[in-house]
Amino acid sequence: MSAPEPTRVDRDIVEVAAPADVAYVSTLRLTAASLAARCELTIDDIEDLRLAVDEACALLLPHASHGSRLTARFELATGRLQVSASVSTLDAAEPDRDGFGWTVLGALATSVDVVKADTQLTISVVKAREAAPA
Repeated sequence: MSAPEPTRVDRDIVEVAAPADVAYVSTLRLTAASLAARCELTIDDIEDLRLAVDEACALLLPHASHGSRLTARFELATGRLQVSASVSTLDAAEPDRDGFGWTVLGALATSVDVVKADTQLTISVVKAREAAPA
């Protein structure tokens, strides 16, 4: 009997929803770290991603409408993980792009994007494994 072939992560999608409360952000950080390991990111990349998810949530939660959900969509690929965190808002909410949190987020992630659609505010963070130095 041969060993089973490892599961490929390319194009896998994982979604997590929790109350839009700071008490549940650690669940998203832990999920991000676990999935980043499956995507073969380095230890440093995984830690950067954990912190980036934390910063993205910190930028989103002040805009969450009462009783809304904090959702995260994780799109997996070998050497890359995209995390899109979202909350429902009541107003034309935008994260503070001039503050320290945004600066930290930009430094930790390969790319960051904000999407406002109707009452949904989303911050997408991509972390990709850096190429090895030549």
